[in-house]
Amino acid sequence: MNRIALIPAYQPEEKLPALAEELTELGFMTIVIDDGSGKDYDDIFGSTEKSAVVLRYEPNRGKGEALRHGLRYIKEHFEAPYTVVTADSDGQHRTQDIIKVSDIAAENPDSLVIGKRLLDKSSPIKSRIGNGLTRGFYHLFTGRKIYETQTGLRAFSDRQIERFLKLPGHRYEYEIDMMLVASDIDIIETEIKTVYFNNNANTHFRPIEDTVSLNKEFFRYKIPSVISAAFDYLLFVLFYLLSGVLLTSNVKARILSMALKYLLNRNVFFAEKATAVRYLITSIIVIILDTLALWGLSAIGVNVYIAKLLSGVLMICVSILIRKIFMTIQFRK
Repeated sequence: MNRIALIPAYQPEEKLPALAEELTELGFMTIVIDDGSGKDYDDIFGSTEKSAVVLRYEPNRGKGEALRHGLRYIKEHFEAPYTVVTADSDGQHRTQDIIKVSDIAAENPDSLVIGKRLLDKSSPIKSRIGNGLTRGFYHLFTGRKIYETQTGLRAFSDRQIERFLKLPGHRYEYEIDMMLVASDIDIIETEIKTVYFNNNANTHFRPIEDTVSLNKEFFRYKIPSVISAAFDYLLFVLFYLLSGVLLTSNVKARILSMALKYLLNRNVFFAEKATAVRYLITSIIVIILDTLALWGLSAIGVNVYIAKLLSGVLMICVSILIRKIFMTIQFRK
C-alpha cells in the first residue's frame, strides 16, 4: 500500500526540506502545500522540491484549504489503496511517529488515526488550554471521549478522502470538522511525542481568534438537529390543527423533519456521517418511541403541545443512546 505524507506549510522554517527528504527516503510520497508564503520563502520551497512535490498558490488561504488542496491532488493523481498522513511543517512531529500512525491507518482503513500528545506542564499553556476546551466540547456534542482533538498528525486511508474533501473550514477549524465528521467511525488514538521549539513561539495559531473559531464548529455541527427539531414541532402543530389526529400528525411531522435533517447533514453542513441504513433504523425507532411517549403523556392529561416538547427532549436522549449502541457494535467487530 502506498504511503503519502501531506504537509501544509505557511512561511516554514529551514527544517522543512530536511523533513521532506527524510520522509521520501523512508518510502513516503511527500506532498507539500505552500499556503501563500510569499517570495521570501522561495528558497525553502525550492530546496523542498528536490525530494517532494510542492504545490503553490497565492494568497494565504489557511491550513484547512491547504489540506483540502492536497487531498484533491492526491485523489486525482494516486490510485487506491493508499494511506495519507498529515503532518506539520515545523518538525514538531517525529518521523517515527509519522510512520507509526501511517502503519495503524493501513491496518485500519475505515478509521481515523490521530497522534495523541500528552500535554503536561512542559507543554505550551495555549496548547493545554485550547485542547482542554475542544476536548470538553467534543465529548458534550458527540458523546465520545477523545483526549487529543487538535493534533496535526493524523492518518487515514483513501476510503476517507471523499468525506474530508466535502468539509468546510479554511483555517484550523477544518481539523475540528474532520473530527466531527469522523465521530461515527472508529477514531484510534496513539501516543506520540511532540517536539516544541522555543515554546512553540513560531506557531501561526492565533490563541483567541482560532480557539473561538474551533469551538464554534461544535455549535455549527448541531445546526441540522436544531432546524429539524423546530421543523418537526411546527409541522406537528400544523397537522394537528388541520386534522385533530394526534398519532398520524406526529408520524408525518417526524418523517419529514428527519428527512430534512438527513439532507442538511449530507448536502449542506457535512458529508452524512451515518450510513443511510443506520439513519433509517434510528429514525424508525425514534418515530415509534416518540409517538408512544406523546400518546402516553396526552393520555394522562398533559397538554398536547407541551407533551410534544417533552417527548422531543426524551427523544434526544434516546437518539444519543442508540448512537452509542451502534458505535459499540461497530467497534467490537
